[in-house]
Amino acid sequence: MSLTAFRNWALVVSALVLPAHAQITLTGAVWFASTPTGGTSVSQGYADGATNTLGGDQWWNLWFALDADGTSPINGPSDVQAPISIPLQKGRSYRYYLFNQGPCCTLGYSGLNLFFNGNGSAPGISVFGALNAASFLPNANSSTFSLPVSIAPGSGTGYYVSGGDVVIVSGYEWQSSGTLDVCQAFTFTPGSAPSATGSVILQVYPAATVSGSLPSAAPGTTITFTGSGFVPMEVVKIHVGGFGTTPVATAIADAAGNFTIGASVPQRPYGPEDVYAAGQTSGRLGATTVDLTPRLRISPSTGSPGGAATAQGLGFGAGETVNVYWGNPRQLLGTPPTNISGSFVGSGALHFMIPTNAAPGSNPVIAIGQTTGAIAIGKITVE
Repeated sequence: MSLTAFRNWALVVSALVLPAHAQITLTGAVWFASTPTGGTSVSQGYADGATNTLGGDQWWNLWFALDADGTSPINGPSDVQAPISIPLQKGRSYRYYLFNQGPCCTLGYSGLNLFFNGNGSAPGISVFGALNAASFLPNANSSTFSLPVSIAPGSGTGYYVSGGDVVIVSGYEWQSSGTLDVCQAFTFTPGSAPSATGSVILQVYPAATVSGSLPSAAPGTTITFTGSGFVPMEVVKIHVGGFGTTPVATAIADAAGNFTIGASVPQRPYGPEDVYAAGQTSGRLGATTVDLTPRLRISPSTGSPGGAATAQGLGFGAGETVNVYWGNPRQLLGTPPTNISGSFVGSGALHFMIPTNAAPGSNPVIAIGQTTGAIAIGKITVE
């Protein structure tokens, strides 16, 4: 055999023995009642609700179905059929309706952890949101659940990357118990109490890459995003805080499929936020995460004792109360609530009086989120 023929033969053999492209498979899910920051505990799971797709354990089962009335189940109806193994194909979108046993729940937030490719100890996707609402956030809280409903770290992302594909959660919501009654612990046969219901939407894309110049930033900060793996000269849109959000920047990939572009961080709540770079021609998707930190703006920047000033906060928790203090001597100036974006700005800004005993010179103003514990410090010079 000639050297050329041998090389051709070796290439054919190697192609035959190389493993096929690994497809992402959804192999587990846990729903649980959570705090406003996405946290939970085993005792809280018992008291307020936690269900999984494991089967054969002490927890109620989480049922998947293809329709909102639960008549087309994915798993079940028996406990031994509670586990799931759902291949997710590139370029597809999936919506699954979720059901669990009994009324839900005394807390106003819920979390959903998804597990992939047989890994039941570390969630590939962790998200949480308010009940009866379609908005959700990635969950990096350390007190979330593994598939067997034991304490595990959250992934802090709404996406999972494996084998050249990326699957994202583009929709998640959970409803407090309604009139629909489709499941008991081990069967879809109607029981005696309303079922708690929800849904999750998954989308699968071929993966590209994107990274940011800063791991964390406050709203209004400019981050440089760098991407690769796109097709030459295609438009790439950058989304911060979810795939359906308004793009914060639009880049054009170069001849090698790479781009670099700066973008201002939008008003979003405290904590991790998904960042997506979406190729408009190739359908490729890059995913990364940036941690949103708070910022406190004080205006005017100078003032006199007894004078008026305004504090505006960004990057706190959504819907939390923020205590704003004068730094020295320490005194409470006000307790503004934040909006859904974690901000108190505009008509929601805090108007306060500079304390009459304020010391001359630079003085700190401190804002502390009462749910997240997020802290931001502003300054005003007292003349």
